[in-house]
Amino acid sequence: MSMEATNASSKKVPLLKRFFVQSYSSAVSATILLVLIFSIFTTAFLSNYNLFNLSRTVASYGFIAAAQMMVVVIGGMNVSVGSVGALCTVVCGLLMQEAHLPTILVVPITIIAGLICGWINGQLITRLKLAPFVITLAMSFIYDGVATGVSHGYPYKVNAGFDELGRGRFLGTSQLFALFILLVLVLVVVFRFTLFGRNVLAVGGNEAAARLSGIRADRITVLCNMLSCGMAAIAAMLWTSRTGSASPTTGADWMLYSVAVCAIGGISLNGGNFTAIGFFCGALILTMVRNGLTMLNVDIYFEKAFLGVIILFAVSVESIRSRVARRMV
Repeated sequence: MSMEATNASSKKVPLLKRFFVQSYSSAVSATILLVLIFSIFTTAFLSNYNLFNLSRTVASYGFIAAAQMMVVVIGGMNVSVGSVGALCTVVCGLLMQEAHLPTILVVPITIIAGLICGWINGQLITRLKLAPFVITLAMSFIYDGVATGVSHGYPYKVNAGFDELGRGRFLGTSQLFALFILLVLVLVVVFRFTLFGRNVLAVGGNEAAARLSGIRADRITVLCNMLSCGMAAIAAMLWTSRTGSASPTTGADWMLYSVAVCAIGGISLNGGNFTAIGFFCGALILTMVRNGLTMLNVDIYFEKAFLGVIILFAVSVESIRSRVARRMV
């Protein structure tokens, strides 16, 4: 082997090693693999029509997952994500159909409704000192019950033009996808360059140590729960804009999808870390799997079984990767 070839190979190894030790490496590899598989076995996968629909769905799952991620990073869990989405959808529909309010007023009021739900969750968690899973599970029944009781299960009509955001195009892709990219960039700035983001990660990494360093962990917990439910409210409105109807059944599967994106994307469910690339790839993988299975004519009734297997596989691969990476460092 020549000296040039030896030098070239020695330069490639550190690059691959640096990639492998990153928490998003599994998600990136899985994304590339799935694109290749579905491109080979389904001719319509890379069609303009399918890519447009994929971009809208990726964005929808991304905003839903962002709601969960805001509490996952502090080691929590928001089981009420879907129920808050349902309640905010009903609030949005009521304000449009019954109160006849313009969209410019409906949007902030709906977000405030989500923030209030998050504040209630956060206060109960910090004051009662109970597990977030238990608190948000109980609150999910309350939010869902209120949404169903108020609407009696019937959908609401939305204002004219409200569906333009969910169905429109922007620079060759969907407007929803452009918003999702903007959301990911904002999250990068928050977690990498702001004091709040660093405090959130510190609380998720070691709450006791964070308290000793002067971080108000209870306040961070309340704020993260508010951001979680506020994001669920935004996701609910985007979902409504995409479907063109404010249905109280919105959010039925959001808990599954939100946790799946975080787990697949390499975001530790124990808290303390955030990876924008992994988060983005997690939403993309979930969308591609559902879309690809449909194109491969897989029985739709087995879809959740496949998703469960993929989540289990992704978590297992990430666990193995992290253990190997620790030995390599």
